[in-house]
Amino acid sequence: MNNFTFYSPTKIYFGRGTENSVGAILSERKIDNVLVVIGRGSVRQNGLLNRVEFSLKEKGVKYHILEGVRANPTFDLVQVGIDLVRQHKINFILAIGGGSVIDTAKCIAVNYDNDGDIKDFNFHRREVDHALPIGVILTISAAGSELSNSCVIQDDETGMKMGFNSDLVRPVFAIENPELTITVNKEQTAYGIVDILMHTLERYFSYSEEHELADEFALGLLKNVFEVGLLCYNDPMNYEYRARLMLASSLSHNGITSVGKGYSMPVHQLEHPLSGHFVHVAHGCGLAILFPSWAKYYYKYDLDKFALLGNRCFNLSLDNKEVTAIETIKRIEDYFHKLDMPSRLSEIGFNKDDVEVLINSVSRNGTRVIKHHKKDMDEKVVREIYISCL
Repeated sequence: MNNFTFYSPTKIYFGRGTENSVGAILSERKIDNVLVVIGRGSVRQNGLLNRVEFSLKEKGVKYHILEGVRANPTFDLVQVGIDLVRQHKINFILAIGGGSVIDTAKCIAVNYDNDGDIKDFNFHRREVDHALPIGVILTISAAGSELSNSCVIQDDETGMKMGFNSDLVRPVFAIENPELTITVNKEQTAYGIVDILMHTLERYFSYSEEHELADEFALGLLKNVFEVGLLCYNDPMNYEYRARLMLASSLSHNGITSVGKGYSMPVHQLEHPLSGHFVHVAHGCGLAILFPSWAKYYYKYDLDKFALLGNRCFNLSLDNKEVTAIETIKRIEDYFHKLDMPSRLSEIGFNKDDVEVLINSVSRNGTRVIKHHKKDMDEKVVREIYISCL
């Protein structure tokens, strides 16, 4: 086990009606001037924003609204948010939404007083050393950004999705009412389920010298999501299913399933150019296509872990580890099919020329290698995985 510092400061307010307490929560923290960041109108349409505004007004908390965050959020809207923070001397950012809205809030939080390039942190040209505090009212179970230290923003100029990690952008609180996710449609619910699974699977498959407690955390979470994900997908009005999925979303990305380990998220590295260059592709959709091909390439380097995953999550035999590992990958593919996810890039309109764009983006034209404990993912490996997805 590696040396580590585990930090997860986010206070979770979980359950029915918890969003109605946001004014009191902010008031207790002496917050009096808030930037509310939202997406493209759903929180207006379903009445959530009205309830939040009432709660803020009731406690005398001033607020200004930044609206219009899209999937794969952009630096353009981040700059609009920065301008609002400066203009109104805002001292707190409240994100109402999912990962895209939360990551937009995080990027504003680290750039609010930055006179340089707002892309510097995401492009790893500077280190974050301070940030405005952030709170979240979560509306979808997916990215886990409500407890994470990561922030990913889309650069439309280059087609690249770039991220940074800093504990300074971990939200100070997350309000999680599973009822708010009941209106999320089946397609978006499925994308979220895939994202939760991938945040956990990629940490689980990260190198550890022996079977560690983090691996047990990951296996337990995966078993729960494999079970409740389909239940939630097929019975979306069920509060308990939505609750289990929401909590799993948060715990999949706060670091507990990789504590004491390093991790590199190789499938995410493959997917970011996919939804970055081709913004019509949902992140979860890209992950569902890419993971089986990545797994079929790498399972032989991690037979024990693949076999154990199959045993714990799908009750598969461990007598022959290779057979168990191969069947485990098939079970995950079948699971994605049950969520109506595509399995090939051609199903979402990709051709060989598009794949070349992806290969060059991930490998930085052959100059970048993604580390693996037994077989690094260089340009040749990247090409083989993408081509096998086509």
